[in-house]
Amino acid sequence: MTQSQAKPAYLSREKEFLTAIAKRIDKDNGAKAIMKRALTGDDRHQRHIYPIVLPLLWGVRENQQDLWNFVASLSAYYPQTVRPEPKDFGHSCRGLQNSLTSGGTDRRFRALLDLSLVDIKTPVTALVRQIKSKGISIDYPLLLADLCQWEQPDQYIQDRWARSFWSTTQTEAQNS
Repeated sequence: MTQSQAKPAYLSREKEFLTAIAKRIDKDNGAKAIMKRALTGDDRHQRHIYPIVLPLLWGVRENQQDLWNFVASLSAYYPQTVRPEPKDFGHSCRGLQNSLTSGGTDRRFRALLDLSLVDIKTPVTALVRQIKSKGISIDYPLLLADLCQWEQPDQYIQDRWARSFWSTTQTEAQNS
């Protein structure tokens, strides 16, 4: 089995969780508002999302539930459909970089790659806000899986994001 064949099974739990969140907030605008407010980082707003997310977090390690809550809140703020072929957050940020004339995205993305997991939420939220303003897609199941592996010693997630951000497609190279 190749890695591309294994990846969808790897993301199945994340997809299932985020699909359930999407269904819930589609039916309940109050739940959607609660999820969006949780992005402020205020502990009070964080606690308010528990009735929405905790029933869906069976089997998720307690030390990772905060990340699942965070990505669920991002997905409530900027809903996306699940893509058949996953693209990491570096790819989404590259789309943002390509849509802007300033180099601010490059600077913010470099800083993001050097952050520890405990400091990552605010910069990711800011980038998602910009990405939303440009209508660029985000693959939330893969973002969730990547953040859960963010602090691996070999930093393979950061390396993959960097390659996605700074790589050029054949079309981009021809246009240069």
